[in-house]
Amino acid sequence: MTSYAYDHPVILGPHCLRLTPRPDCYDSLIERTLSIFPKPSHLSASLENDGSISHWARFEGETKVFSVESKIRISLIKDKNPFDFLIYPESCLTLPMVYPQLVAREMRTFLMKDQVSALVRDFAFEVLAKAQGSCMDFLVMLSQRIKKDFVYESRPAGAPFQPEDTLVSQRGSCRDFAILYMSAAQSVGLAARFVSGYYFDENPQSPDLHAWVEVYIPGGGWRGFDPSLGLACGEYHIALATSAGAAGAAPIQGVFKGHAQAAMTLELEFN
Repeated sequence: MTSYAYDHPVILGPHCLRLTPRPDCYDSLIERTLSIFPKPSHLSASLENDGSISHWARFEGETKVFSVESKIRISLIKDKNPFDFLIYPESCLTLPMVYPQLVAREMRTFLMKDQVSALVRDFAFEVLAKAQGSCMDFLVMLSQRIKKDFVYESRPAGAPFQPEDTLVSQRGSCRDFAILYMSAAQSVGLAARFVSGYYFDENPQSPDLHAWVEVYIPGGGWRGFDPSLGLACGEYHIALATSAGAAGAAPIQGVFKGHAQAAMTLELEFN
């Protein structure tokens, strides 16, 4: 459950709630409830361009509390092999990536090669050299490199750091590592997008919202890689939302009117 407490009454604007697991991340949806306080005057579902489901809520009147509780029971895809796909055309087996013309047009939003700093580009091509140009080896080695050489720090709030800042400091949160991974992948011509969701294993200890990256591979589609854990994403990564940047994948996004300070609390539980 996510709760916001305001020290003075506020008027809530429309809010987008990206809290429903993307259908490709589970075998079946057993139960789904969404509880919101104050009760929305209007609530509707929206199919996003990545196939995920968001909900838009509109409110009336003032409040000093805003809370959202999402309860979900799903059946997982067992023994999901993240490498079980075909890369085609075969020219896409090697990097830098040259997408087929139609794919390149569709991926334009996620190709930010010209905006990558020289520092991040040099880092990416260093990894690419060790991968000997192999697309899949590069993606795996990049995630392992960040996991091995960088220090993870929990930072529950705030925008991601710039990728070059994370590269220099060699420390950051999962969203910082995701932005760095995205930038490095884009520097070698790969389309990449930011993912917010949940990660857990069979014996979850401290469940939390998590961030990772999906890269578009012709023949394989969008494939997840987690630089915080140094691995390709399998059945324990449950995506909620994706976007070309972190802000567009925020699980809860909205504004309020009023002169107030907000305090947020977040509670997650996996069973």
